[in-house]
Amino acid sequence: MDYTSGRMASESPQSPFVPYNFGRYELTQRLAMGGMAEIFCARQTGAHGFEKMLVIKRILPHLANDPEFVSMFIDEAKLQGALQHPKIVQVYEFGQVDGVYFIALEWIDGLDALGLLRACAHRRQRLPVRLAVHIAAEVLDALDYAHERRGSDGSPLGVVHRDVSPSNIFISRRGDVKLGDFGIAHAANDQRTSKTQAGTLKGKYGYMAPEQVVGGEIDGRTDQFAVGIVLAEMLMGRRLFTAANDLDVLLMVRDARLDRLDRHGSDVPPPLRTLLNKMLARDPAERFARASEARDALSDFLFDARQRVSSADLGAFLESLGVTGAQPVRQEESGMAMMGEDTRARRQAADLQRIAVLRASQEVQIQPDAPSLMPAEVHIDLDLDLTDSPFSNEVESPTPQAPAVLAVIGDKADISGSFPEVTAAHLFSGLATAPESGLLVLERDSVVKEIYLMNGTPEFVSSNVPSERFGEYLVQSGVISAGELSMALAILPRFAGKLGDTLVGLNLLRPLEVFRHLTRQVREKLIDVFTWDRGTYRFYRGKANEREAFPLGLDAYEIIGAAVAQLSLTAVRHRLDQIASTRPRRVERGLPAPESFRVGAGPRELWQRLDGKRSVGDWMKRYEQPEQLLTLCRTLYLLIETDLAVLD
Repeated sequence: MDYTSGRMASESPQSPFVPYNFGRYELTQRLAMGGMAEIFCARQTGAHGFEKMLVIKRILPHLANDPEFVSMFIDEAKLQGALQHPKIVQVYEFGQVDGVYFIALEWIDGLDALGLLRACAHRRQRLPVRLAVHIAAEVLDALDYAHERRGSDGSPLGVVHRDVSPSNIFISRRGDVKLGDFGIAHAANDQRTSKTQAGTLKGKYGYMAPEQVVGGEIDGRTDQFAVGIVLAEMLMGRRLFTAANDLDVLLMVRDARLDRLDRHGSDVPPPLRTLLNKMLARDPAERFARASEARDALSDFLFDARQRVSSADLGAFLESLGVTGAQPVRQEESGMAMMGEDTRARRQAADLQRIAVLRASQEVQIQPDAPSLMPAEVHIDLDLDLTDSPFSNEVESPTPQAPAVLAVIGDKADISGSFPEVTAAHLFSGLATAPESGLLVLERDSVVKEIYLMNGTPEFVSSNVPSERFGEYLVQSGVISAGELSMALAILPRFAGKLGDTLVGLNLLRPLEVFRHLTRQVREKLIDVFTWDRGTYRFYRGKANEREAFPLGLDAYEIIGAAVAQLSLTAVRHRLDQIASTRPRRVERGLPAPESFRVGAGPRELWQRLDGKRSVGDWMKRYEQPEQLLTLCRTLYLLIETDLAVLD
């Protein structure tokens, strides 16, 4: 039978569903429909009255010829099919009917965790703590299996789910908990067709981990953070990370802000709150090393509280709520993993239509070369203030102009000096370790950079270099075109003067993309200073930034490490040759620690060997291979310039 038999492709998802055959299955009920696939309750029949209920997940017809979506769909089937565990939704079959791919999945007669929370809210009651902890522990057990799964050759698959959320946790009426939807899971092996890099823009913003938001490396601890979010929400009965717009949600996640848990989770038992804080630590290193450790910690909590929980207990609770099993849902209410994508797709389509109208409109004249449309200044808060900007004349002048704030600083600088007498690594490390708050002004020839520090960490960075404006950065990086930037600047007032909001509103970038590009650009502005071989610096202690700033969430020591790791051998040798006769000796300090720079184990290993008996020159003579010498010189330079080693 044709794919559209029983329902035309154009039929509304809210129309009454008429059961029909799909290959050897009978689709009896539509459960969900999203932007990539639709999900049905299905029946498989056989000889002598054999009958089995299952779920059919079928790619949408308009995506059937899209190689990327098909590849993702195939990868989902192959990966989830390789995971055989009682707490993971099982894959029975992957195939095609009339050219349309489908996955036959285990039928869970119950609901998802999102539906459970809604049922509790409808009855105005909280999910009991012991049941919430039990559900989280069961999910962690499933994740531990997935994280540790090995391939046929014995090598780790490196599976990371990346999309753990209430809508992907299924609970049967018997009380069985199962984790499903590995559609965007990341696997470290090379066998998958549509490989995705760490931090790819996938998953729900409110259930991401900080390292996902900033595009960092992900591993099993990323999923642990998501389970922590789900557990917190089950305990509170409300969202943990929520805000009026996606960008604010991303900021909350990036900073692991638990304000809402503090406010609405006051009745969470202190021992459980301690476990939650560990699972929700911003730094993955501070979380449990493995999902099994988090699972065992939750189980120990229940044991210490003299609480014994079984599937039967959870099933009884569902029965008390009147749960009768899975029901057909409207597209916008679905708890399935991809729900909301179709709504988002329609909204994006509307945005694209609006862009087309804007491009054709007389009120938006796209003039890529018109200076009046160029940004006056792009602040770190995504703002473009075209009226009060200190860079209002810089586009018309080939010579960069100094930021206006310098003209109003009449006080003498508290700290001043010049490069290369003091290196940028030494300067930034000293300010971070103090820690200092105030304005750091850096000048080299006509280039001026302003860096506002809060407790040693950069919170606002401004530059008079045209190429370092956010819009120009996006164009140079190939993210948007010059014409698209001009269009965004032309309608900037409609978005309160904020370039990031404008780009999102025009559907040119997603919020997470704006977030990451902005953070990356600011880091590059800072790292550039480490290459300066001349210039001056002045620090004004206590000088506060009066402009609204986008919270950068940067790590000063990580930036120092990243900057030194990019220095050339010539640059570091120039400094080390000046002190070649001195003998570096390690210094015990609290901060920074050798690990603070996040450049691997090298700094710690070399630091432990610096006993003051060997000179800098002798250290460099020990390595003849260029790569080894470069690594040694960079590491030695880093330890010396950040005062982790003194020179005798």
